[in-house]
Amino acid sequence: MGFKKISIEKYVELHLKSNPSENKNDLEKRLKSALKDYKNGIKCSCGNDIWVIGSAAVGNSCFTCITGESEPTDDYEIDSAIKKQENRKGQRHIDKMNPSEIHGFFDDDGYEINSELIKKPSLCLTCVHNDDPNEEFLCNMNRIDQKHENEFKCFAYIKIEI
Repeated sequence: MGFKKISIEKYVELHLKSNPSENKNDLEKRLKSALKDYKNGIKCSCGNDIWVIGSAAVGNSCFTCITGESEPTDDYEIDSAIKKQENRKGQRHIDKMNPSEIHGFFDDDGYEINSELIKKPSLCLTCVHNDDPNEEFLCNMNRIDQKHENEFKCFAYIKIEI
């Protein structure tokens, strides 16, 4: 599923129709503050990205922590807060695949991830697990999970003894 994109201006207009007593300037200020926090990498206490629209109302939290739902359906999010994914051209979506062809990694939006294109942090090059076929699957999952993080952390890291 996913969020429906909306600009701050359109969201404010839509929100004020349903909530006429809301102060327009205060709402815009809260949305811009939450958007700034999102862009600065502020995360929900659970570790997920914050939901800008919800965070403007209740404080910095993700969609699931705010609503209790696992996936947004017909819920809005500010357009500039929806991460621009890598070019999807040529990527297969899990919903359009024959079930017998489904294997490997898929992102949160259901697109297949080419494991040969997963970036390997420099830390991995000095680890005993580097290029170990028995560890490759778990290492790749860890790399995918942290691809947007500033610092890569691996709790399975063991330095190569020279």
